[in-house]
Amino acid sequence: MTRFKSIIFITVICSAVLLSGCLGEKVTTPVPTPTPAVTAAATPLETPLPMVTPTGNKTLVKLDSRRGFVPDTQTINTGDEIIWENSEVETVTLVSKDRLLISNDGLYDNETLPYGRRTSYVFQKPGNYTFYLDKINLNGTVIVGSFVAAPAPTPQVSAIKKLAPGTLYVSARMLKPAYWGPEKYELESLKVSITNQRNIPLSIKAQIINGEQILEENSFTLKRDGSGTEFANEKRHFINSTNVTLRLLVQGYETTEYNFTEVSSLN
Repeated sequence: MTRFKSIIFITVICSAVLLSGCLGEKVTTPVPTPTPAVTAAATPLETPLPMVTPTGNKTLVKLDSRRGFVPDTQTINTGDEIIWENSEVETVTLVSKDRLLISNDGLYDNETLPYGRRTSYVFQKPGNYTFYLDKINLNGTVIVGSFVAAPAPTPQVSAIKKLAPGTLYVSARMLKPAYWGPEKYELESLKVSITNQRNIPLSIKAQIINGEQILEENSFTLKRDGSGTEFANEKRHFINSTNVTLRLLVQGYETTEYNFTEVSSLN
């Protein structure tokens, strides 16, 4: 009996040891690895073409079912406009061969034009564009460039020289203007004498001035040293003041002015 109890005791002890080992073992539940998220590749957006300011230049191309494009080649600048017109009774269909231009620039795939009908397009970018008439083997070309107009040449301005003292001998005399009332005088008579004192030809325009008004004007050329001219007024003048001036415009030289001297006689 004692032996039987010992056997039972050993069995219990062994079971307890085994059970404690099982309970002490840590059981790990495997965690599934997360699937990496796949980012869809972004579809590149088509970059719109920058708008070109229309230049206002228009070119007419006539369409003929027999002759095709008249003229068949046009060279223009960006921003210029081509106008196609059906000049024949038969209806024609205008087609662009440039599919890229169609998708990016909005140029039509085809355009049916009855007699007299027009269609147009403002070209936005440089390139060579080919068109044809549907069912007719006739082509037309538009060559578009970015041409920069050459700047207008700067006009050459001759240097204006100052007339050397003593170049001209000038006498400007007038009879004293008659008083007619407030700011109103009558200029009856005057006399001008001009002599060239240098051995160079001088082209001269002489003006009789009162305020901002040109009363009379004379043009002449003094060809050499000692040559001169003399002239008097052609008619009487009513003036606002007694300040009368002789203005000489000598070609290639600065303008010069001389005041008229009042005298009692012009003899």
